[in-house]
Amino acid sequence: MTFFTKKWFIPLLLTIIIVGGGAVYMWKLTSEEEIVTKEEIQSRIEQMYGDSISNLIRKNDRYIAQINRRDGLYEIVADTSKGDIISITLLEQATKQQLPIKTKEDIQSIVSREYEGTIERMVLSSEMEQPFYAVDIAKDETLITLTIDAVTGSILDSKKKQTTAEQALISKDQAIIKANTQLTGEVQYITYEETSDGGYYLIEIESEDDREAVIQVHGVSGEILSVTWDDQDDDDDDSDDD
Repeated sequence: MTFFTKKWFIPLLLTIIIVGGGAVYMWKLTSEEEIVTKEEIQSRIEQMYGDSISNLIRKNDRYIAQINRRDGLYEIVADTSKGDIISITLLEQATKQQLPIKTKEDIQSIVSREYEGTIERMVLSSEMEQPFYAVDIAKDETLITLTIDAVTGSILDSKKKQTTAEQALISKDQAIIKANTQLTGEVQYITYEETSDGGYYLIEIESEDDREAVIQVHGVSGEILSVTWDDQDDDDDDSDDD
């Protein structure tokens, strides 16, 4: 009797065919798994993050996209089967030049909607990592100092200071006269700080030749306690020496 005539051969052969066919079928299902198209993943990412994709490639079972946002360039990795986001990484921080800074007119409009009074001073500090405007508003006997985000226009900080006080023996006008002995010009702002020894005035003056100084005047004696010159004046002096 040959090998092929044995009784167990045909059942064994059928079993091998069934198992092998099932394995081939499962492999085919796995290899033909549905893949999200590049167009679909691009649309999904742009809708999710609200910005346009600048670059999109497929690498093995991953889509890798680059997207430019206001604060920088990001890399987004998504799987090809379902389009799920796997990771998002900041590749490059946006430079300050890429961030649009609001104009003084924009800031003035924002301040006018929120506060009453006269804007005495508005200074942009753009050298910081987060550029901001410092705004002084005078209303009655109060000076309000605002710190405003120069990009968004949101108010980051607000401080109020009294410009005079009943316990001060010299008046605000008398303090200005004292300050003018150090620098003559236009008063940018004046505030009063209470202390245990009588308090003091802080008076900022800008002269006609654009020099600026903050002068500290004692609230009882009228003595000049300190004179702080604006940094810009130092820069100008240095440039003149050159």
